[in-house]
Amino acid sequence: MTPTHTLDLSNETFTLAANFVMNTTRHMFLTGKAGTGKTTFLRYVRENVKKNTVIVAPTGVAAINAGGVTVHSFFQLPFAPFLPESNGLFQGGPPGGSNHPLLKGLRIGAEKKALMLEMELLIIDEVSMLRADMLDAMDLILRHIRKQPVQPFGGVQVVYIGDLFQLPPVVPPDQWELLAPHYPSPFFFHAWAVKQNPPLYVSLQKIYRQNDRLFIDLLNRVRNAEVQPADLAVLNERYTEDFDQEQHKGYITLTTHNSKAESINLDALEALPTALHTFEGRITGDFSDKNLPNEMTLSLKEGAQVMFLKNDTEKVRRFYNGKIGVIRSIDKKRIVVGFEGEDTELEVEEETWRNIRYHFNVQTRRIEEEEIGTFTQYPIRLAWAITIHKSQGLTFQKAVIDAGDAFAAGQVYVALSRCVSLEGMVLRSRIGAGAIYTDAEVMAFARQESGVQELHNQFSNEKHRTLVHRYLSLFQWQFITDYLQDQKAKTQMKSFPERQPAIAFFNDLIVKAEKQQAVSETFQRQLLQLLQQTIATGDATQLETRLQAGLNYFRKILDEELIQPLHAHVEEMKTKTGVGRYLVQLEPLEELLHGKMRRLMAPDEVPVAEA
Repeated sequence: MTPTHTLDLSNETFTLAANFVMNTTRHMFLTGKAGTGKTTFLRYVRENVKKNTVIVAPTGVAAINAGGVTVHSFFQLPFAPFLPESNGLFQGGPPGGSNHPLLKGLRIGAEKKALMLEMELLIIDEVSMLRADMLDAMDLILRHIRKQPVQPFGGVQVVYIGDLFQLPPVVPPDQWELLAPHYPSPFFFHAWAVKQNPPLYVSLQKIYRQNDRLFIDLLNRVRNAEVQPADLAVLNERYTEDFDQEQHKGYITLTTHNSKAESINLDALEALPTALHTFEGRITGDFSDKNLPNEMTLSLKEGAQVMFLKNDTEKVRRFYNGKIGVIRSIDKKRIVVGFEGEDTELEVEEETWRNIRYHFNVQTRRIEEEEIGTFTQYPIRLAWAITIHKSQGLTFQKAVIDAGDAFAAGQVYVALSRCVSLEGMVLRSRIGAGAIYTDAEVMAFARQESGVQELHNQFSNEKHRTLVHRYLSLFQWQFITDYLQDQKAKTQMKSFPERQPAIAFFNDLIVKAEKQQAVSETFQRQLLQLLQQTIATGDATQLETRLQAGLNYFRKILDEELIQPLHAHVEEMKTKTGVGRYLVQLEPLEELLHGKMRRLMAPDEVPVAEA
């Protein structure tokens, strides 16, 4: 992937947050007011991080937009609530154990298991919509698969991205009745996994969407539910009775319900005297129609007001996600859009959205994206109206806000913060103090925000923790054991002259690898204890001594008990007949073991992500 997003070096918080993700193992909640660059941050990390990374999101559309997969598909979660059990694996959590019903029904194949074992970074986008119980289910699965029951998420670094002051998780009353005894609220930060290991709270401060200080300060008070009568007076000056959108071009109505938005768009389209043109989207492979980022059938006319659904990838950005334009000309194969105040017109080109799944490459030990389906359609939609929910992340120069029926905390803030200025805003109904409120639990969590100086101090303190994480990864033996078991199973299913000696060979290696794994797990626990001592005392002498001893030991047993026997087995098999395919099967195992040895021989040359 060629990086297209670069660091804004003038944005200190953005740069610090990126350094935490790239160079430490610290869990982080990355948030910020509307227009501060959360999406840009995600894309920057996705393009530049060297760690084995998986990106998930609570909904299909959010996952497609983030370039990842849904939480439910990756972790194979049921849609029913996850109910924590009291039989935690140790005092204080986690909320479940090895006998939890979720694990009994879990069916994770060898490749997905290998992927979860080698995963180093999990990014959860739009985390404000993720329920606490779903996060605990993810935590329990990773602890179980990675055989790290006392480490949150089995030792995987987690970065949460989202704005809790926007729209909250949706929990039907019958499900909340089941969850309420276990969680103070449905927000992700009340998950047991977060309680055990609170993330670093980083809030991006530099606002790119607005530059009017008066408007920015007003939005902050709306966000924090601290509006004063004078603020409401300023906002309600934007109220215009019977505002005629037809007479004021370039405005989009932000409303609370889908039915309202659809009605406005269809009525305006029907009123145009020009010919109707329809454009059918195209799906290849696996791409659920529930996750489509645009309409499958796009109905447009000359004169229709439309908005773009993606940012332009050209160096000179001709359009952005949310830019409003008007169709100047249209036929079966060509759509030309013009923009208010701009002389140039733009021929719209089709856009292709990718549906991916993650694949683990055994040879390179890297998590890779595999395209499993695409959706192709023009990246525009009718834009006389849109719901407040779907407007999240968009920027509008001119907007009519119809938030009189706001029903969720944060809806008014989301609507107002889509606008770049007060001058481009029109209110369809007056906003009263009762329509502006923020969840008290969110306000309490927000008080954990870290300042810039604290972030600098935290970054300095993470160096020993990161060093140990590098070595914990080096001493991870679970993948070797699982791979040998998988290869034995494949050998048992084949028919060739030396099948029984081959099975016996794998049995011998598996016994040795399992003993090595038991030693490695004990050694990793010792390293974690020494880490705590090092952080407390600042003296890393004992930690470094133990690390060197571990390196020497594991190099020796890897060579003597696995690599040398494998080499001898291959040489012996070369003298046999009818074993060509079997020898090819052994090649990835050789690369796996030699790759492990290379990392153990030169650990300081390996980045954290490569350990």
